[in-house]
Amino acid sequence: MAENGKQRRLISASYDPQSDILTFTFTTTPQPALAEEAADDIWVRYDAKTHQVITVDVLNFSSRVTAAFGPALIYNERTTPDRLQELSMQRLLS
Repeated sequence: MAENGKQRRLISASYDPQSDILTFTFTTTPQPALAEEAADDIWVRYDAKTHQVITVDVLNFSSRVTAAFGPALIYNERTTPDRLQELSMQRLLS
């Protein structure tokens, strides 16, 4: 999309389990954009004037992961406060 060849910095990645969509966001604030299907179930939203990518949406994400890594791949989201604190301390020390 970007004709100038510059890469955009990834701002965030989020997953919505209800809609099974993984979204990569490349701006800090929402912006009006055009959407185009770049590949099967991969949608790119971009600024019509600058051609800068705003978001990339990967639809049917869980089935893509299963197809790529097999059904044995299981991820259980968890938050362990001790582990989060340990990671924060490691960042402070480095």
